[in-house]
Amino acid sequence: MAVLALALVSVGIAPALRAAPGAGDLPGCGAPPASASAQARRDAFDAAMRAHGIPGAQLIHTRDGISEAYCHGVLDARAAATVGDDTVFQAASLSKVVAAYIALRLVDAGQLDLDKPLWDYWQSPRTRDNPLARRITTRMVLDHTSGLPNWQISPSNPAIDHTPLQSKFAPGGHYAYSGEGFYLLQRTLEHLTGSSWNALAAREVFSRFDMPSSSYLTDPALHARNANGHAGNGSAEPERIFAWENTAWTLVTNAQDYDNFIQRALYRGEGLRPDTHALMFAPSSDADDPAAPSPADAFITWGLGVGLQDADGRRLAWHWGDNPGFKAFFMLDPASGESLVLFTNSENGPAAYKQVLRTFMGPGSYPAVDWSSAQD
Repeated sequence: MAVLALALVSVGIAPALRAAPGAGDLPGCGAPPASASAQARRDAFDAAMRAHGIPGAQLIHTRDGISEAYCHGVLDARAAATVGDDTVFQAASLSKVVAAYIALRLVDAGQLDLDKPLWDYWQSPRTRDNPLARRITTRMVLDHTSGLPNWQISPSNPAIDHTPLQSKFAPGGHYAYSGEGFYLLQRTLEHLTGSSWNALAAREVFSRFDMPSSSYLTDPALHARNANGHAGNGSAEPERIFAWENTAWTLVTNAQDYDNFIQRALYRGEGLRPDTHALMFAPSSDADDPAAPSPADAFITWGLGVGLQDADGRRLAWHWGDNPGFKAFFMLDPASGESLVLFTNSENGPAAYKQVLRTFMGPGSYPAVDWSSAQD
């Protein structure tokens, strides 16, 4: 699973208001600012990206059913092509949120039980000799209490499907972020549905929520639209190709597609029973990893598939993405529907998160940013 084919670079492009997702053709980030306040937000966004040496970025902020789209910079610091609405970025671990939605869809369809061991659905060769791992359930994967490491082996190594999984602790013992857990869930659901992961995601998410630029596999047809990752010093990272799907980290998408997903799947709960949808935003684990303590622990819990931040008088759902050369972040107020999604093609992305969040979602401490920086 090498990581994506990308190449191109960064500049500031104006934002535009757009109607709620699904309302038809939407003006993009190249349109003139709709107001003086939108111009001020664009200027602040560009300033934050420049201050932290981020070559290219996309952002969509939605409030009261109206979205503003912003683009900054270039696809690749070695070329002049500018980021536009159709530029695609690696979403990194924002991939996992899509997986959580798909799993909950299967729960509602009666094909999956949150508390039944995955082993009962499919006998993975990776867990065959691990009695603890054979007890892992879907709920434990989604709230990161599976006991598995983040990665037993590099997820880009073709040997991953043949590498036995070792447990760090008994399932359900405590929180520990795990990409391996999500990959085990993916393989189980592929077996259960008889579908490849990308085909399952296309059916359950991409087509449902108008996400034409999204895939868990590198699409050669999108090569000219792929952003390229950059190291902290601004140098371009090697091009990566996602040759097979991994729901923990290989989603390629853009801000408009992912905003459609946030607004329709996460906020509105389309395609889910109300009680199932509510499970995403109810604390399921305390998100306290003894191996990665953080002063922000008191403000963070984990729902089914998303982080939950309780600070400054409101609960916000969020997730971060961390691939080499690509950093991503989203935040959603489940009560009001206000949301922000940000994709960057730089290791420096996290340094701008708080500034961007305060510009668009209001003043606050945003401990989720501090908490995520302490994770493996």
